[in-house]
Amino acid sequence: MMALIKKHSPVWAGFLLAFFIFGFAGCGPSTQQIPLKPGGLVVGDKALDFALTDSQGQIMKLSDMKPGWYLVLVLYRGYWCSACLNQLLNLKEDFAKFPAVHAAVAAVSVDKVEDSYNFNQQWRFPFPLLADPNFQVIDAYGARHPSGHDGHDIARPTVIIIDPQKIVRYKYLGKDPMDRPTDNEILFQIQQMQKAQGNP
Repeated sequence: MMALIKKHSPVWAGFLLAFFIFGFAGCGPSTQQIPLKPGGLVVGDKALDFALTDSQGQIMKLSDMKPGWYLVLVLYRGYWCSACLNQLLNLKEDFAKFPAVHAAVAAVSVDKVEDSYNFNQQWRFPFPLLADPNFQVIDAYGARHPSGHDGHDIARPTVIIIDPQKIVRYKYLGKDPMDRPTDNEILFQIQQMQKAQGNP
């Protein structure tokens, strides 16, 4: 795997890494019912086994995660949001730090697949951009912002960390567009989880 990645640019190496971490499923959307508990899923809950399409048209599922890896889900407002772009660019800059702690990153918004594709063509993110126009993941975690942009519902800026057992271990729901944890805070949370589980 590493030999294959080294033949590509760092940007495309990220997509190859995502391929090996997740695998890409060719099946349809998940049939798991979205829990509608007040506030959505919280720390300690079983994570939703989502099935979302990335900007390349591939379906990605939580159940396809590589054993032993954490998943960082970054819910963002949309390609048009400057605060979201700054967050995603910071994640791009720090991307290599996440595989180093056995963590994959995926960004989720209500953007259509074609919008995510154009957004990614411009910025070349090394992690997948997942389209959630039906609020499959966004509603599961209680992150919908009604009429949040031009009268349309969007996601609140949110970070979810899911452990290798598919349990939600961290949830940060932003109070406003600028309210987001830093990459270092996210990495620190993962490292603390690993220490608590005896995996320094």
